[in-house]
Amino acid sequence: MSSPTICFVSYTFRGGKLYFTKFIPALVRMSEEVFHKISELLSQGKRLALASIIEAQGSAPRGTSAKLIITEDGATHGTIGGGCAESYVVQQARKVMSDGQLRIFELDLGDDSWSGIGMACGGVIKVSLELVQPKPRLIILGAGHVARAIANLAHLTNFKVAVVDSFAEKEKFPEADEVIQEEVSKGVSKLTITSNDYIVVVTRHHQDERALRVVIDSPAPYIGMIGSKNRVRLVYDTLMEEGVPADKLLKVHAPVGLDIGAETPEEIAVSVLGEIIKVRKGGRGKSMALKSMAPVLPEKVE
Repeated sequence: MSSPTICFVSYTFRGGKLYFTKFIPALVRMSEEVFHKISELLSQGKRLALASIIEAQGSAPRGTSAKLIITEDGATHGTIGGGCAESYVVQQARKVMSDGQLRIFELDLGDDSWSGIGMACGGVIKVSLELVQPKPRLIILGAGHVARAIANLAHLTNFKVAVVDSFAEKEKFPEADEVIQEEVSKGVSKLTITSNDYIVVVTRHHQDERALRVVIDSPAPYIGMIGSKNRVRLVYDTLMEEGVPADKLLKVHAPVGLDIGAETPEEIAVSVLGEIIKVRKGGRGKSMALKSMAPVLPEKVE
């Protein structure tokens, strides 16, 4: 037996008579559809901004619990009422995608000063807009001692881990969510790389050029490669001869990691994950230690 459809009916009184004004499918069903879509997008490794009406006053077109999903390409699912208010929220979603900061704002739907287009329904809504993203994934190209140390630390710092290398074995990477025992270019082709992925090339140099070649055009916000400056330059020269633009190569973090004097595989892993977290969180990578006994002033918020 299928579940009954719940609906809300809105009425208003005019001249002592009761008039039907709206017939609205239950927000319960809409919320289920929205949450199903969120789950679907997250399973695909995609980020999204979620807008929710948290307060509604007057004759707003949607009440509390109405939700709107905005994806990175600007597509929307669900609704908070349409019109200029929804267009404004979609614009604000770009900022949330950029800085990850929660935004809460109030929209007067009868006032066109903020949008240039008033909405006939009037009313006031308060909207929260937040970034929703899946657990980040670290893709490790390589299977040596440094790769194992990086995989272990990535797992501890709440990354999903995928390892690709001809010599990769699940027994050596127990923390990894996925181990692909294939030559790098073949193995990478089995992964769908998104903006939620971070890539580290630690192939012990026998596949550096090949590994970098297959990921250089990916949407990953971070690509790092281990090696001395001389080794990195040799790889870059080879790829530039093949037509890879220098500006793309210079976006690669190579030599990989923060300069902390790391020597052992475990120390190198700390250096690498420190740099990845810095890029992901927008950190500065500087020491936070106090250097003076002067009063601490509040940091400026831009």
